[in-house]
Amino acid sequence: MPKKLTIQFGSELDPELYADIASTMWMLLRAMSRSEDFDFNVIHDGPTSLNGMLNKHWNQFAREAQWGDR
Repeated sequence: MPKKLTIQFGSELDPELYADIASTMWMLLRAMSRSEDFDFNVIHDGPTSLNGMLNKHWNQFAREAQWGDR
């Protein structure tokens, strides 16, 4: 049976903080799922326009990643 986890905040969040939290949840769940390979979605409750902002935010993480050489 599928399970659902909902995170609700008591007040409106700054858009950047909201994006940070959504991205962090995705990264955390992705890291945990490697051994189980389970399927999940992180879904926001904002307008469709928020998709673009969250994708842009995620792309920023990729550009800023510091991958070291051995």
